[in-house]
Amino acid sequence: MNILNRSAITISYKKPFIDWNNDLTPDMLLEENMLGESKTYLTNAFFDDAEKLMKKYFKDIFEMELEGMWTDENDWPQKRTFKLFNEWFNYEVSDIVIDLSKNEIYD
Repeated sequence: MNILNRSAITISYKKPFIDWNNDLTPDMLLEENMLGESKTYLTNAFFDDAEKLMKKYFKDIFEMELEGMWTDENDWPQKRTFKLFNEWFNYEVSDIVIDLSKNEIYD
């Protein structure tokens, strides 16, 4: 077991994100039971304030999530504010990341 020199931001979708996706892809609907599924982004290990950390990274995360569902940026929300991010996503910040796997990490 290793403690990594990273912190983690874990996000999950809220209903407005699912509704946006479903409006664009009615033939491939995301189910509302996706609510609660999550994705984790790693950041530098040390931070003083979780909200400051989120304000630093929310635009990158927001755009990665949008692009993961729909690549035409014309259909993305034009004003991707921290307020809108909070309406579309839940997030949790972990200051310690522990690797339980015995496999080597690679990128």
